[in-house]
Amino acid sequence: MTASFLLGIMIFLVVINFLLDTILDYLNDRSSKNTTEPKVKQFYDEAEYRKSIDYSSEKYRFGLFDSTVNLLLVVAALGLSWFALLDELVREYFSNELVISLAFIALLSVISSIINLPFALHYIFRIEAKYGFNKTTLKTFFADRVKGTVLSLLIGGPLLTAIIYIYQQIPQWFWLMGWALVSGFSLFSFMFGTKLFLPLFNKLQPVPEGELRDEIEKYCKSQGYAMSKLYVMDGSKRSTKANAFFSGMGRTKTIVLFDTLIEKLSTPQITAVLAHEIGHYKRKHTLAMFLLSNLQTFVLFALLGWLLGNSLLSEALGATEPSFHIGILAFFLLFTPVSVILGLIDNGLSRRNEFQADKFAIDTYPNSSEHLRDALKKISTDSLANLTPHPWYVKVHYTHPPILQRLAKLS
Repeated sequence: MTASFLLGIMIFLVVINFLLDTILDYLNDRSSKNTTEPKVKQFYDEAEYRKSIDYSSEKYRFGLFDSTVNLLLVVAALGLSWFALLDELVREYFSNELVISLAFIALLSVISSIINLPFALHYIFRIEAKYGFNKTTLKTFFADRVKGTVLSLLIGGPLLTAIIYIYQQIPQWFWLMGWALVSGFSLFSFMFGTKLFLPLFNKLQPVPEGELRDEIEKYCKSQGYAMSKLYVMDGSKRSTKANAFFSGMGRTKTIVLFDTLIEKLSTPQITAVLAHEIGHYKRKHTLAMFLLSNLQTFVLFALLGWLLGNSLLSEALGATEPSFHIGILAFFLLFTPVSVILGLIDNGLSRRNEFQADKFAIDTYPNSSEHLRDALKKISTDSLANLTPHPWYVKVHYTHPPILQRLAKLS
């Protein structure tokens, strides 16, 4: 196999991935306009339904423009050897291979952030604001960017440095030691990330005293769940959309409810949502998905250890010298089909877990079938959700089952 042939494969995979995503997006946009679904009228009146269609279509058109620009840039970068030119630029200033790799990745990240910045601004401050969802100020937006960058430098920087150093010093054990490092950090983030990192961006407070706390405390006690691990987050700082999530395991398990969720739902509805989240813990979904993720990371590093040392990867991108940063960039372009397959598996399991968590809520909280159903309807309509997504789009992109499927199971 020649370097030019391998480059052709990379470009082919990038284009095919774009075409498949574009087809799915198109089918989903058409499906969102399915006015023949009778249950839609249970959610929206005519004006709200039209607004939900307009919201979905505007996101579709913007996403198509965004992905097309990114496709053209990536294909140009591959065809014109821009990655190799960036590598040469860095080598003019540095001679140490470790520093060269770090500088290359840092510069590529900065360039990517600059390119994507106007798209992020347009989506948040034009589209989300147009439909009444955005609460983020420009100050908060850029503060989040700065905090995220600093956090990446303080945490991701040393981790990346260690991985590159291992690769350069003991390449035969790179795949195993690299996986161990990433898995260790992943475990740390999984267990403590909510308490350590999330407060940098949002305020977390215990559920306040009152009717809601009393009802939640009663339910948590019945399920042996520690009430001290339940927080309210100021999600309204950025969006009007409501949400809740579960993280950690063992003594670090934590449930976070958005304040928007508390504002929009009744006490029984919120408790039903909480019961669903506790269901993920009780059914060991979070632990299972964490272990699966680390198994997939293990396979990824095994493939990296096998292929990364091949100079053909760097040559395909036009680089004159083999390197970690060019090789890993080429690897991830070739890894695209595997990534798609893993995504299908993960999303399928996640949707199954959601059904099981719904079932747990029904079994453990009185009348939760009705309360959870009403809560899901409220959350969906307030976020102008697409009630009739295309089945193939669901398989590829949805981590949660479509709302109509969930309601059918709750009936």
